[in-house]
Amino acid sequence: MATSVRLPIGAAKRKLTSVYSIRVSTVKSLSQNLILVIDDDPDFQAFVGWKLESLGYAVCAAYHPSEIDEVLGGRLPQAIILDWQLGDTDGTKLIGELRQEFPLSSVVFVTGFSTPDVAAAAIKLGAVDFLTKPLDEAKLAVTLATWCETHELRQRLRDLERGEGESALFEGMIGVSPQMRTVFSIIRNVAPTDVNVMICGESGTGKELAATAIHHCSDRATGPFVAQNMASIPADLAEATLFGHEKGAFTGADRERQGAVGEAAGGTLFLDEITEMPLALQGKLLRFLQERTYRPVGGRKELKSDVRIISATNRDPLAAVHERHLREDLYYRLNVVPLILPPLRERDGDMPLLVNHLLRRFSKQYHKKFTSVESDAMQQLKTYAWPGNVRQLIHLLQRVVILNDGDSLTARMLPPELFQYTVSEPSFRRPAETATVADPVASSEISRDLERAFLGSDDTEIVRLDELERRAIERAIRICDGSAYEAARKLGISSATIYRKIKMYRISPG
Repeated sequence: MATSVRLPIGAAKRKLTSVYSIRVSTVKSLSQNLILVIDDDPDFQAFVGWKLESLGYAVCAAYHPSEIDEVLGGRLPQAIILDWQLGDTDGTKLIGELRQEFPLSSVVFVTGFSTPDVAAAAIKLGAVDFLTKPLDEAKLAVTLATWCETHELRQRLRDLERGEGESALFEGMIGVSPQMRTVFSIIRNVAPTDVNVMICGESGTGKELAATAIHHCSDRATGPFVAQNMASIPADLAEATLFGHEKGAFTGADRERQGAVGEAAGGTLFLDEITEMPLALQGKLLRFLQERTYRPVGGRKELKSDVRIISATNRDPLAAVHERHLREDLYYRLNVVPLILPPLRERDGDMPLLVNHLLRRFSKQYHKKFTSVESDAMQQLKTYAWPGNVRQLIHLLQRVVILNDGDSLTARMLPPELFQYTVSEPSFRRPAETATVADPVASSEISRDLERAFLGSDDTEIVRLDELERRAIERAIRICDGSAYEAARKLGISSATIYRKIKMYRISPG
């Protein structure tokens, strides 16, 4: 690189600086995301400054690389918008030096000419995205939101590696969302005790991981952790699997077996899919919880085992009680402390963190070079409903990394199902969200009202399901005087879900 554009440079300062750029660089709060715009066109600087200010960003305008130090004033930008042609300077030649000077900042390359070769060169040199003039305002907003979020994640990860700041990693689980911080807090508080914990959540949310975390944070951490999935055990072998058996107790019992309760002595026994346990065996488990003694199948004497029980289910446990799949007295014994794991679609802000972590992990495992995720790909990953939750995300990214090559994960690499909008009923519903039996007459009247409100009077019109959902959310927000939070409560969905839908359908708050 030529010496005349070496960063940082503080000697030559361009005197032509717009009043607007001075105002936004001095008045804006330091707590805002800061965008550095490097472009020698005053009109472009004025437009971008106005647009980014309206989006809540602070803006520093540099007309030449030599001005960067002065306009930043010691601050670090979250993202950098860099023009291709800066007088006689080729902007692509600045990318490497900008990345070295601001390693956590994302460089978004801009040009007035849609040239694939230039775009490819910019991305290869380290730019994270490529925009063409005149700028698409919506794409600009999405791009900067994505890369400012990425900057925050990089900062958190760097602090984590240095042992500073608030950790995003907790006993193998990753999350910075309020939902996951609540989970981590409950685990920290309940782990030192010996009370029974029931973990509820949809399939793939990490129930066994949470149980393992409780065990590792407890005084029993040096003892065994034994996991048993009740849905995978044949009913006629369930009791022997749980409590063990004597030799010759039944056909095929050619030797004595200790059983999961005995194996977990001094540690933790994790009973997954507890609602699948046979009712007869539930009674024996209840007795063990009360007496702390059990008798193996075919045994003649009672045995003792000091074990902590953590159970889990992907169903609403109260609904399972009402449907007689789970004994009510056993439910209250097991559910001393409930721990509800949020589905991935409701974990505000965790998607970029999870995606970047998994991308690095699989890139290393399969000897690939992926280091980043393009904004359109990240947006699609955020928008998708993820019925299989974190487990589905893990398998999907593993597949993407194996089947593709490159430095950045793009939307083209994502499988088709991520672009198909579907509405599905979750396998787990929180007890508070469980539907009650409605009066049939009232239900009929409500149904007719809904039909008139959303389908109209034309019996031949077919309305798409996503259109019905959009209308329902718009109507709820209007009735609730513009409060999305109140609308979510009345619709029976989480605030995270309604905000995601508002963004998806571009619903106006008015």
